[in-house]
Amino acid sequence: MAGWEQTHRRYRLVYAVADDILRRGPEARDDWQGAIETEYGSTAAFLHDVLRRWRNALDAHSDEVGTRRLEEIEAAVSRANAPLRAVLDAFAAHPVLAARSGMHAVQPA
Repeated sequence: MAGWEQTHRRYRLVYAVADDILRRGPEARDDWQGAIETEYGSTAAFLHDVLRRWRNALDAHSDEVGTRRLEEIEAAVSRANAPLRAVLDAFAAHPVLAARSGMHAVQPA
């Protein structure tokens, strides 16, 4: 059960942080640093989890490739997942996010 409990703790933490950042802006991230470090061990590990969730949201729209431009798909996903988008924007300068070659997980066939 430890894995299941960890999954739920992390889910709750990701969305609590995301909702707070969406509501208060990037300065809210400092208030969550202790909880992030306690649960994930590092900000990098937390951001990898957020980025995985973001990419899963993009992948859910992969059937739209060919009928919509990637930019349109990402815009729709950003609107539907505004809290995750807010976290990615707030931590954009972090090496985990700054070094990535792009956020598009959906690729044309």
